[in-house]
Amino acid sequence: MKPDPAALASLNAIIGHDIAAIERLDLELQRIAASLNSPAPDFRDLAAAAYTFHNLYNALENSFEQISRTFENHVVDQAQWHKELLKKMFLSIPKIRPAVLPPNLRKILHDLRGFRHIFRHSYDFELDAERLRYLLQHWNSEKTDLIKAMRDFGATLLSA
Repeated sequence: MKPDPAALASLNAIIGHDIAAIERLDLELQRIAASLNSPAPDFRDLAAAAYTFHNLYNALENSFEQISRTFENHVVDQAQWHKELLKKMFLSIPKIRPAVLPPNLRKILHDLRGFRHIFRHSYDFELDAERLRYLLQHWNSEKTDLIKAMRDFGATLLSA
């Protein structure tokens, strides 16, 4: 069953709100990028980058969750729901909705989801500057495509 126009407009507004948050978080990430790329970044810069990546993925996942609730509204494996939710965003569901994301974004989103999981659940782990640099490099190379894909999906909601 196709959602009604009001539900689609609401979903588009949520996606727009999350994109705005992602863009603000990206600005913060770019402000600390130089210090993150120094030979020995301070803990506070590593922590700021880690927290920002955590929040970037949270904003993305909020949109993904709202998309899933609006269209298909079920996750089979509760233990793996974050992973399953992300997988669903790459699927085109005939007569329901197009894929939200193109396949080329799978790796960066998988890496961000994995990092967010470790950051969120590990209280006794050392922040790895190399890992954060890797995420920053890949985020910077993929963020434009990611934001465009989210905007394009939102636009399809209003034309449905």
